[in-house]
Amino acid sequence: MGSLIPDKYAAVGSGTEIAIGVIEEGYKEHIKIKEAKDLVTRAIKSAINRDAMSGDGIDFLIITKDGVTEESVKF
Repeated sequence: MGSLIPDKYAAVGSGTEIAIGVIEEGYKEHIKIKEAKDLVTRAIKSAINRDAMSGDGIDFLIITKDGVTEESVKF
């Protein structure tokens, strides 16, 4: 998005309020990538269930010291 914020996580879009609530509840320091993807998936699914404009899937872009991976998940 071209933004820089000091937060450990963020959500944008029409389902932000719903998604961020799920993320706030489940986020922890040093979360593993698998756990983070599961948490994001739950957050997005919650937003989609309550807001039809939230889309129908997720595009993950995972950046680690080992490189970058991309993954798309459609619901």
